[in-house]
Amino acid sequence: MRPEHSDGREVSCPPTPFAAAPLTLSGAETREVVRHAVLACLNGDAPETPATRNLLAEAQLVCSELVSNARRHGGGLYWFEAHARNGLVVIEVGDRSTRTPRSPRRDATEPGGFGWELVRRLSERVEVTVRPDGAGKIIRAVIRVV
Repeated sequence: MRPEHSDGREVSCPPTPFAAAPLTLSGAETREVVRHAVLACLNGDAPETPATRNLLAEAQLVCSELVSNARRHGGGLYWFEAHARNGLVVIEVGDRSTRTPRSPRRDATEPGGFGWELVRRLSERVEVTVRPDGAGKIIRAVIRVV
């Protein structure tokens, strides 16, 4: 049985286990996929405004944080998808760890450790789903565009 999202849609994990080796997508490539998803939400009619640039930057920051955290803390990037749906951009990142991300307590003057909190603050909703086969987890960040 495959897990479902809260909206009833199945998790977009592949029907077979994750790839045997980490995906070779670069951060720039994943951010470009997110850029296309944001523009698709705007029907490709995104005027070059400060609001549009800010929205793109925030969605791409969420993507960068999820991808880098998968590589740094989750054993690699084994699943990536970003798409537009009903005025939302959905970013899904899968890694080999079953541990739920957390934000460590830190002094604001210390470097690092703010990525998960950024993802949570910039997203309308974040879901962490451990794969039923125990092969890792998928993190789904939902960002409202319109």
